[in-house]
Amino acid sequence: MTSTKTIKTRKKTVPALAYNEEYPSRLLAFFDIAPFKITEVQKKDGTVSLLETACELPTFEAFAKTLGTTRQMLKKWEEKYPAFAQAAAKARDLQSDILIQNSLRGNYSSSFAVFTAKNLLGWKDGKEDAAQLPKALVVRWEK
Repeated sequence: MTSTKTIKTRKKTVPALAYNEEYPSRLLAFFDIAPFKITEVQKKDGTVSLLETACELPTFEAFAKTLGTTRQMLKKWEEKYPAFAQAAAKARDLQSDILIQNSLRGNYSSSFAVFTAKNLLGWKDGKEDAAQLPKALVVRWEK
């Protein structure tokens, strides 16, 4: 059951896309794709070689576009609908796996992979801030 409500922006009033119970399954289907594909390429000399091509990394922005809405609206649905929140968490795991698989195979440049993992998936370097390190633990044995 789809209904719309109106959202006012500075410039104009646009209809907001109402949540639909099919969106969690559509989200998972959008993100659940093979990380790469292998195709046979025939060379001029008649030999065949295999070519590995990375898939297009699925994003929440691209999924929102398929629905005709925005990433911000998906975030609101994630906060309001537990089924959509669970699907979004699984979608992030799928997205992470695609990034890892293609990065390890050299299908994505390392600088892209690092930047994307940090900014899109929230990954961090192994370096810890000294202020966040726990204080030394002292253990004393008494008789």
